[in-house]
Amino acid sequence: MTFGALSQIDILLLALIGFSTACFHSIAGFSGGLLLAIAVAPFVGIKETVPTVSVAMLISNIARVNIFRRSIDWPIYLTINAVALPFVVLGIFMYLRMPTHYVAMFLGVFLMTMVPARWWLEGQRVRVSLKSLGVIAVPYGFLSGTSFGVGLMLAPFLLGAGLAGEALVATAAATGLSLNLTKTVFFGLSPLLTAQLALIGAMIGACTIPGHYLGAWIVRRTSLRVHARIVEAIIVAGALYYIWKGFATWPAA
Repeated sequence: MTFGALSQIDILLLALIGFSTACFHSIAGFSGGLLLAIAVAPFVGIKETVPTVSVAMLISNIARVNIFRRSIDWPIYLTINAVALPFVVLGIFMYLRMPTHYVAMFLGVFLMTMVPARWWLEGQRVRVSLKSLGVIAVPYGFLSGTSFGVGLMLAPFLLGAGLAGEALVATAAATGLSLNLTKTVFFGLSPLLTAQLALIGAMIGACTIPGHYLGAWIVRRTSLRVHARIVEAIIVAGALYYIWKGFATWPAA
């Protein structure tokens, strides 16, 4: 098995991308998959990005769950996943049937709305019950099946449910593990996730593991406000890239 058309430089860059985005992931608790997908898309293709990153994030979240396993809030984890996972599968089936140009435009518009939506949600002092989390899990699951980075939108609701610190990071990691396991299985049953893409995703995922440990060291020495602005700038740049690719691949009239 090989990495296909990727050069040695491409493989090195993907390894560095996996490592560096994991640092951001450990600092913020969220956004790792989002940043990873934005960076990986030029190497594997627009539509192939989501299944490839699903494999990488499966390995990444296994490492994070192992680190923080004692802090998982099991009632919240079970509530979200019991509702979300069937809608993840529904989102995957929709994604598999979308033409590439639609996928690119959808991802671009979705990312473009995330920054202002994140600002608005952070400004709300939301108090969330388990029942409310079950309701929120419906759009969370569906959008997670068709895109990435939806954990950013889930974060304020987890905070509103009383999670903080290691409990927040651990529960988000456990939820991400179930989510990406489901996506890997169902994309793996389709022609979209080839053996080569799965290998690329696994290689990137392995490179995220040391990145998580470095991120834990960096978080004590970096302003979270500065980090948030960097992440937002990358999200906007990624959104513009996907929208541009959507127009570039749109069939001629």
